[in-house]
Amino acid sequence: MNIEAIIEKYKNNEMSVEEYTKTTLEKIKNDKTNAYLAFDEEDSIKRAKDLDNKLKSNEKLGALFGIPIAIKDNISYKNMNMTCASKMLKDFRPMFDANVVEDLLKEDAIIIAKTNMDEFAMGARGKTSYFGPVKNPLDESRVTGGSSSGSAASVAKGDVVVSLGTDTGGSVRCPASYCNIIGYKPSYSMVSRSGVVSMSNTLDQVAVFGNNISDVRTVSQTIQGPDKKDMTVRLDNYNFEEKHYEFKDKKIAYIPTSDPLNHGIDEEVEADYNKALNILKELGAKLEPVKLEYSKFANQVYNVVMSSEVSSNMSRFDGVRFGYQSDKHTTVEELFINSRSEGLGEEVQRRIALGTMYLSADDNQRVYKQGLKIRTLIKEELEKVFEEYDLIITPTVLNLPPQINDDYQDPLSDFKSDGFNVIVNLAGMCGLSLPVRKGLSGSIQLIANTNEDSKLLNAGEEFLRRINEN
Repeated sequence: MNIEAIIEKYKNNEMSVEEYTKTTLEKIKNDKTNAYLAFDEEDSIKRAKDLDNKLKSNEKLGALFGIPIAIKDNISYKNMNMTCASKMLKDFRPMFDANVVEDLLKEDAIIIAKTNMDEFAMGARGKTSYFGPVKNPLDESRVTGGSSSGSAASVAKGDVVVSLGTDTGGSVRCPASYCNIIGYKPSYSMVSRSGVVSMSNTLDQVAVFGNNISDVRTVSQTIQGPDKKDMTVRLDNYNFEEKHYEFKDKKIAYIPTSDPLNHGIDEEVEADYNKALNILKELGAKLEPVKLEYSKFANQVYNVVMSSEVSSNMSRFDGVRFGYQSDKHTTVEELFINSRSEGLGEEVQRRIALGTMYLSADDNQRVYKQGLKIRTLIKEELEKVFEEYDLIITPTVLNLPPQINDDYQDPLSDFKSDGFNVIVNLAGMCGLSLPVRKGLSGSIQLIANTNEDSKLLNAGEEFLRRINEN
């Protein structure tokens, strides 16, 4: 079922919000993938009963009336703990709702659960959580991808029809690909980040998982728009207009599999990518290969920019103001060191250390400043492509989901298959991961220019329509 069908069943008295909410809670309680970190049965059922009464009173219903939505555990909801999947915030309860949560509640949604994730959103596999890794619902021996691992699993399993994650360098699109669902990363500034724990301020964006574009569009319309608490968000409302996208005669840029950017691509992923290119040709699109000169440095630039911003953002977690506090200290300096050493995982500590090095005053922040210059070149390069082409198509990631028990000795391996995702965040553009076939398989990513999100979703809908016809 999709959002529209669920609401229609409520209106026709085929089921109550309370019944559907209880069914969803049972799925969450019986979860075997470790997708969830918190839920409040009493809170959710109370809200469901209130919504049933609202329907009986013939009041105006919100666009998400009675829809249970799972949210990543770095998004604040005052009725549930927010841990960011870290020992540092193991028992932390926020005092306010994130702006996106306020928006969802205004449209009569139910925040049904907080989902597991890579610790502080740092990871690409869903394995760095203090509470354990998330198993892929398609094959529980494999990873879900990260960092929005639990949110992806919740939709892939059918527990909820939509969920929220955050995307800093592919953290929604990568798990969407691994779990064979839709993952949409909006343009930078499209959605408020007030109440969302910052990882990398110039890259982060609240993003959406779903099984169909219609649901993704409905949620995106709900959470977009101005927020006086976020100085980076757009100042006007955006209209996610549903409109038929005609591929015929549209010029679409693609990256050939022979290009170095596709180096190391899995055979199956390559085959699915070529299948998607053929479908676009059948739809009448004019596909042309493009060479991206600076995007080959995307992973390195992302590592520098992200780690530098992580180093700054994580300084607040010191064991004094809030969060985990070590009892092994005799001085304030020992308190800081021990609290952070014991409260933060290896991947988080690694990125803090890298960022601190990149921001070092000893060499006048040379690496960081150089990273910012190349980031600008990547952005300008993509903007130039969009002067001639309507969309860009790439593989979402270059590999199928790895085994959970794979032993990765390379600490930078998380960054290696996400290059096409990273360029979207570096440029502030919008990206959409779409499945090509059922089961474990490769996915494609459609990329559109900044603030062309409506066109992007409409194009994705048309592509999926053709996939389903086949």
